[in-house]
Amino acid sequence: MDRTDHRAIILKLEPKLEPKLEHQSTTPLRQHFANVLCLMPLSLLVACGSTTDRPDVITKLRALGVEQTPVNAKPGDTVNLTFYLAGYASTLMTPQVLLDTQARYSIPVAVTPIDTVPSETPIGSLSLYSYRASFTVPTTDAVKLLVAKQGYARLRYQVKFAASGDEENVVGDTVVYAALSPQLSWTAPKIEITSPTATGATGSVALAGSIVGSGDESHLVSWLVSAGTVKNRQAKITLWESVPKGTHTVFMTVRGRKSGAFAIKSQEVTVN
Repeated sequence: MDRTDHRAIILKLEPKLEPKLEHQSTTPLRQHFANVLCLMPLSLLVACGSTTDRPDVITKLRALGVEQTPVNAKPGDTVNLTFYLAGYASTLMTPQVLLDTQARYSIPVAVTPIDTVPSETPIGSLSLYSYRASFTVPTTDAVKLLVAKQGYARLRYQVKFAASGDEENVVGDTVVYAALSPQLSWTAPKIEITSPTATGATGSVALAGSIVGSGDESHLVSWLVSAGTVKNRQAKITLWESVPKGTHTVFMTVRGRKSGAFAIKSQEVTVN
């Protein structure tokens, strides 16, 4: 992804034929953002129902997702991760690499930081923060045995971001397959925000995006804004309502339902 195009984000879903794991939700966000309640759909959304802590409105540090290259890996591959977070300008964050030793169905791995601190890109009234790290898929017998026995293995990474009494603990899985497996060719979707443009009207503003994915994969969409409300934040086309005058920020994130591949776009919008 062109890191300079911020109009322009991990997560990994179970492959379709794999069994659901008892400690994981059937939704991808639970698996990768276990502590970010306002990113969780379905029953857990009740925890985010107040007007001051809505899942579609960013009012504090918020993890958005993790871009992973390659989408799936094989033993010996180097996996590059970019963690995306949104928050107010000049938020000072301290990233801490952790090892999730409590994972029952994944092998914990410690990522190697590429960045010392997250990079900040101002977008409207908010900023987009990105933090890069990587790891090499182990070639140990434990990984090879799981791949040979069940067709895949899971590697779990974890990074905590702390900022002024607030923190986001990001946990994600990388799925490992044998060499030459078709899943190794999966790629992230390419997305664009087609509405709004840089200037919008007061009241209701149309939100719309385009998604180009590989194969016949369907996608999970999420809209997040700096103010107002999103009528249906999980629809590709929806309305951004009660938007006050001023400069605002819109984020569109997309995840492949099968691959879990992640993409993000953002847009600064001035409402007159």
